[in-house]
Amino acid sequence: METKISKIDIQHKEFFRIGRNMEQLLLTKCANVTEKELLDIVCELREYVGYDFYEEEVIMKDAGYSKLDEHVKQHNQFKSRIMNINCPALAANPYKELSKIRNFVVDWVFDHMLHEDMDMAREVRGKLG
Repeated sequence: METKISKIDIQHKEFFRIGRNMEQLLLTKCANVTEKELLDIVCELREYVGYDFYEEEVIMKDAGYSKLDEHVKQHNQFKSRIMNINCPALAANPYKELSKIRNFVVDWVFDHMLHEDMDMAREVRGKLG
């Protein structure tokens, strides 16, 4: 699922690393998970959407991407969901809440990364040469 835009591909790999960390906790039904581990995942997701989305948006803007506004809107919707993760609820019921987060993230990957990012990458690569 590479876009062949190295900065974006590196960011996507980081996103998948975070996803694998969530999946590992879920495989154990969050047995013995600490609040710190849960908070680390939330913080990593928040850092990802803060920095990596910004970097991707700069690339799209520099290339004059025709669907920039819609793409940024989608990023903002995802960011909002991630920034509003209910950490007390996650700490109280880690398996249930982390499952919800994972499902949302998986849906995002299949909808946004596989379709929107790949379409964007084709146009951006053509413009950046």
